[in-house]
Amino acid sequence: MWMGGQMNRDDIKRYLDFYNGNKEGIFGHFTARRVSSDIPRDDRFSIIDFYFQNDIRVIQDVRINFTPSRFDVSAARSDTGEIHTGLTGEVRRWLRSRNFGGGRSFWEALPGYLRTHENYGTLFLKLFVRNGRISVQKMETRDVEVVTDERNYLDVKRYVFSWEETHDLEEGGERTVAMREEIDGLGYRRYADGKLISDDAHNFGFIPVVKIIREEVEGSPYGKSGIADLIEAQQNVNMALTKRAWATKYNSFRVWAPKEAGFIEQGTTIRVSPGSLSPIPIEAVGGDVDLTSVEREVDDALDHLYRLGSVPRRLKDDMARAATSAKALNAMLESLKRYTETKLVYLGRGFEELMEKYLLIKYGTDAFEVTVEFPSLDREDPDYVLSRARFLAESGHLPAALLELGCETEAKKAKDKGGEGDVGPSVRDCEIIDGD
Repeated sequence: MWMGGQMNRDDIKRYLDFYNGNKEGIFGHFTARRVSSDIPRDDRFSIIDFYFQNDIRVIQDVRINFTPSRFDVSAARSDTGEIHTGLTGEVRRWLRSRNFGGGRSFWEALPGYLRTHENYGTLFLKLFVRNGRISVQKMETRDVEVVTDERNYLDVKRYVFSWEETHDLEEGGERTVAMREEIDGLGYRRYADGKLISDDAHNFGFIPVVKIIREEVEGSPYGKSGIADLIEAQQNVNMALTKRAWATKYNSFRVWAPKEAGFIEQGTTIRVSPGSLSPIPIEAVGGDVDLTSVEREVDDALDHLYRLGSVPRRLKDDMARAATSAKALNAMLESLKRYTETKLVYLGRGFEELMEKYLLIKYGTDAFEVTVEFPSLDREDPDYVLSRARFLAESGHLPAALLELGCETEAKKAKDKGGEGDVGPSVRDCEIIDGD
């Protein structure tokens, strides 16, 4: 059987070092890759002289925030493909229920799911029944063993999740407990410091865990983190930043020397400080180095990192300039859209599997299929959307006009009133809401 928990844990720690800006971890990786081990430790530069900036977090947050936080769901009969209205409504109600950890709905938990999926490369969601309710828990991803068939790494036999818990002692102090939970097609088994503390069977007929990968890795049951391919480029940026800092520091440092060799005997020491008087004529040499090439190196390294991450480097400024041009905005975000579309394939299928397993647990039949449909990633021209909404409003179609502006609540109220009322102000109010 294939088990890769250790490799996954080491990788995840490195990814989190870069995402969270852990200078010690980033510096350790930097020196291991770029400082020769033949150099004596005392001659190596210290962490104090290491400069870095956390562009990886900027890129990852843009990627995560660009991923749609809403999607449409429908449930259909497997044999006919016909949409089952009642079952579709039931699935949607389940997503709105407070059964997704910490009293949250699916939609409230979704941002955390997307962050784990993008940063760790794999999202694990456990389904279980508690107090008659089918619930979901996002499992700890830093230490996971995916046990698969030795002949097929895609055939998962069980999942083993490990973590640590800290408990307060009655006499004071704390105790750390090594926890482990094994989940397979028969049940859930939980261990504390290697001792079995609970063994709960289920009769679902499948492993109640949904694994959603970000990008497939050949021969591995884990997905690929979005941080993995950015690390070397980020370290190139850090190298350029460090070189710039050194160049700036030593560019202002002036070397002083006697104007003529005859003024001083070899081996004589003269201390120079601001305002001091020198017993002999001296002059400054060195300094005033042109830093253009260093700045260009920093700029090139940053451009490469952001291109690799499929994120516009100056996204905020570029979006402000393109605010009234859908064509310019879509062109600017083309690479990010293509990146996100690839990721949505895995996310969509994973969420479909989650809801299908919910129905399996509830009804014990696989007669239904769930379909997830994400909204288009294209951004329309705001002026065009506004003019279209105004046309609909002036034509007497207030609910449709409000929907064009994304004001679903106001649209429902207008529809309940039969579409009557003061059309103009309602549309203008909705514009202000959207603008905020």
